[in-house]
Amino acid sequence: MPELGEVAHAAKLLSTNLKGKTITKFITDAKDTLVFPSLSPQDRSRVESAYVSKKIEDVGRHGKYFWIILSGGRQSDTTNKKTGELDVMLMHFGMTGWLTIQNVRSHFFPMERSRNGKKPDNYDEEAAAEPWPPKYHKFLLTTDDGIEIAFTDPRRLSRVRFLEIVKRKSDTETVEHVESELMKVEPLVRMGPDFSKIESRWSQDQFLEVLAKRRVPIKSLLLDQAVCAGVGNWMADEILFQSRIHPEQYTDKMSLKKKELLYNELCEVCEVAVETEGDTEKFPKSWLMLHRWSKRQKQGERPMTADGYIVDFVTVGGRTSCFVPELQKIENATVEEDDDASERKPKTKTNSRTKKHKTEQTKEDKVVKPTRTRRKTR
Repeated sequence: MPELGEVAHAAKLLSTNLKGKTITKFITDAKDTLVFPSLSPQDRSRVESAYVSKKIEDVGRHGKYFWIILSGGRQSDTTNKKTGELDVMLMHFGMTGWLTIQNVRSHFFPMERSRNGKKPDNYDEEAAAEPWPPKYHKFLLTTDDGIEIAFTDPRRLSRVRFLEIVKRKSDTETVEHVESELMKVEPLVRMGPDFSKIESRWSQDQFLEVLAKRRVPIKSLLLDQAVCAGVGNWMADEILFQSRIHPEQYTDKMSLKKKELLYNELCEVCEVAVETEGDTEKFPKSWLMLHRWSKRQKQGERPMTADGYIVDFVTVGGRTSCFVPELQKIENATVEEDDDASERKPKTKTNSRTKKHKTEQTKEDKVVKPTRTRRKTR
């Protein structure tokens, strides 16, 4: 399933290729009743007609959701609409959804088909390219300069919704306003913060408060979209590996020191995933995810990290979790230990990649944690 970084990549592709352009053709799969919830064939026909001649204002994202903001359109389609009303096409990839732009290259490659998180060496992109339009397309969109986009999903677990947002005259920041309105309605009203967004994510204190109220395996909590929007299976494993926390570790048995480290790594992994747009070639070489896809090895072989640590797998909450047993151990912090630690007021950071955080993390992990390779460029 595409996670935070892949969704950021899709949003960037749309913003780069669509922003400021006008739709000249919009066609949906009339036979699909799953991808387009709550829309009859008649409603979809109306939307197809209404979207033609609309201008693409901008693109936004939150967690695993992303959207296109539209304005204007044919006069006959806007006479019954409120002044300044915006149309929003809200999308979620599900397990196998993706966006393809004709003649535009993307680094996206399904992780489950990868080898060590990358395309196989013998992968032939030209041979694998589909004729246009792609076989499993759910909608096709064409702009006034000839750009063609296809939303594909062979398993039909993705979702595309057509919403309307009233834009107040005082609003100058369209993207921010639309996001704030979307967060008030289904399905985004049930989503937690996107930790790649520094300005809107929880503070460390708020995150610790949530942890204090839960008693679940930490891997399950990280996968809860009401807590960490956009975090999926491989990202949760990466966050726990960098924090040196076992995926089966219960939240109520974690020390305050581990909880603080977890918050910092949650922010950092989310930030890096978005900055690199999920491109594994740009991930730090010390990341676990580059080795977690090697579960199916030849008999007798075990996947290993770049530092030579053996990688193992365990099922948590019905999901396969990758971890390093030598570095990620279950702890059983007592209430007294946690109370003693809580007397030292936790230091809340607004940016997870500060020099101070790096120094503290190095001190904590210098015995059991190999030196992490930090990116030299931002």
